[in-house]
Amino acid sequence: MISDSYKRPALDSLSNSTYDVVVIGAGAVGCASARELAARGYKTLLVDRADIGSGTSSRSSRLLYSGVGYLAPPFPLWQAPFRAPQLWQLFLYARTIMHCRAELVADMPYRLTKHRFHYPFRKGDQYPHWLIDFGFRFMETVASRQVPLDYRTLSPQQAAEESAMIAGLSSPLSRVAVFDEYMYDWPERICVDTALDAEKRGAIIRTYTQVTQIQRNQNTWDLQLTEQSPGLEGQTHITTRAIINAAGPWVDRINGGNQTNIKRVIGKKGVNVMIRLPDEWRGQGLEAFSSKGEPFYVFPWRQYHFVGPTETVVTENPDNVRVLNSEVDYILNETNLLFPKLNLKRHDVQHSWCGVRPMSTTDGENVSLPVRAITDPTAPGLVTMTGSYIMMHRHAGRMAAQAIENYLGQRDSAAKGMLIQPPSDSSDINIPHIIKTEHVVRLSDLIRRRLPDGLNPLDLGKSKAEKLSQLAAQSLGWTDTHRKQELQHFFNETDHIYHLPN
Repeated sequence: MISDSYKRPALDSLSNSTYDVVVIGAGAVGCASARELAARGYKTLLVDRADIGSGTSSRSSRLLYSGVGYLAPPFPLWQAPFRAPQLWQLFLYARTIMHCRAELVADMPYRLTKHRFHYPFRKGDQYPHWLIDFGFRFMETVASRQVPLDYRTLSPQQAAEESAMIAGLSSPLSRVAVFDEYMYDWPERICVDTALDAEKRGAIIRTYTQVTQIQRNQNTWDLQLTEQSPGLEGQTHITTRAIINAAGPWVDRINGGNQTNIKRVIGKKGVNVMIRLPDEWRGQGLEAFSSKGEPFYVFPWRQYHFVGPTETVVTENPDNVRVLNSEVDYILNETNLLFPKLNLKRHDVQHSWCGVRPMSTTDGENVSLPVRAITDPTAPGLVTMTGSYIMMHRHAGRMAAQAIENYLGQRDSAAKGMLIQPPSDSSDINIPHIIKTEHVVRLSDLIRRRLPDGLNPLDLGKSKAEKLSQLAAQSLGWTDTHRKQELQHFFNETDHIYHLPN
């Protein structure tokens, strides 16, 4: 039975055991890794310096992408006959994407929404239209795994009759591709679901706990953990046989987690802008290429749409990356090129946000598409995960677990077949129960990642913050001063994450 007031266990409660694996980072990949490791019988600890799913996973484009774009070669098409190995790698990667797509549609239908998307074939496109058409049909035939794209092409007139969005596109168009795609209704909650499933399988979860030092000690690793919960202090040391560094774009910044001078990830900044488009466009999406030849999309989000992204390499700490007005202007301009009659201005922007994608690199300079589980003979038992997206988190988790299995050997466990259970109906949500059982530490954790209110495009959860702070205070034993501090922190954090252009 849950008591009326929940008290977070002290940090030193972790220090009396030796773990098989410590997973650093409770984003999508870290949570999936912990879930898979616990299912395989490893004594697993999942830690994060903040909340579950509060980093890059919360800045997602929210699309369960079909993978066709990953067939696009990063070299001129005339070189294709001489680049067969690279083309084969692109196909394998795109096929993996499609398999991951099918897996999530089968296992998490309650976290996905299905939408009709369009791809306009326009004069001057970077890739020949026949090649795009072949790519769609090839991926659906070879790799869709009974989750079809329902791909077809229409004349511009037919497409305009079916879609008000297509009717608003600039011309000339030669054809319009139409296909079905899925979006994450709530990417942060996917991370929470996965972490809680890992916990059911035996993993221990500790949020707001930063790994401040990693040191090799004969056949084990010593980790220093530092408390990050507001108002609390403390440090402890733990021992583990292996480590999964799943810190996303921060993997190279983990103190002691980088045994070489070569960067394992390159950060790519993606900005998304939320806008209100005509009501008759609601629920419809579009994928295209920008004037720079980069992927560009218009995604439906409730009664709004968001557009983007940018593709900018960044070297600074992802904590310090912010949306720039110039980036908002670029996205609005690209949208106006697609839909000239909209004439969007900054005042049309509801809000915008950005994230840094951790792209894998083999030499510190060149991006390598596939997800990587990097091991180093000089650092046995340390596995660094790079280059994944939310849609590939299950796949990445299996890669991480396999790397640990290769190092520690197999374990026997009856938990391998467990699946995440669908959530209860929203009308049955028991907020005090969620607060006490889902590792809620801060008000932001509740509003943004345990409840859907923080994703409301109108106010981002601000209108319900006062009431929810009262419930959190009662369940977590906060004083009224602490409650007001958490309330202010939520407002400040919201303004910090979600940018409003000047």
